[in-house]
Amino acid sequence: MAVFATMFVLILSSVNAHSSHRKAGLQRRAVDSCSCVNQNGGCVITAPPPPNKACNCMLRWWSNCGAQIRDCFQPNSLFCTNPDTSLGACLQGGGNCIGYSERCDCGIGSGGCKLTRPAIAHTACKLSRP
Repeated sequence: MAVFATMFVLILSSVNAHSSHRKAGLQRRAVDSCSCVNQNGGCVITAPPPPNKACNCMLRWWSNCGAQIRDCFQPNSLFCTNPDTSLGACLQGGGNCIGYSERCDCGIGSGGCKLTRPAIAHTACKLSRP
């Protein structure tokens, strides 16, 4: 009976240790990750990165978006210090952000490129000829 009790205690200890390790691992992954999905032929962030990090969305060949955490392009930006799922936060990661509909746009006028849709707040739009 003592052998059975010892084995039972060892098994319970092993299960509890594994369970707490697994929970810590899940919490670590949840904090150190972000996610992106395909929308409108490009990627959008669905789960933001942790503070002071950016989410780099990547469009894969099978029309699926992957994501990885990276450093922000502008560490002092509001989109970096308090990231969300917006286009501004996506741009901090430098990946595929084509799925957002609020991109800036320009048209060609008599004097060259003319802004037809402005950039979102706290970002800039670079105009160029095709």
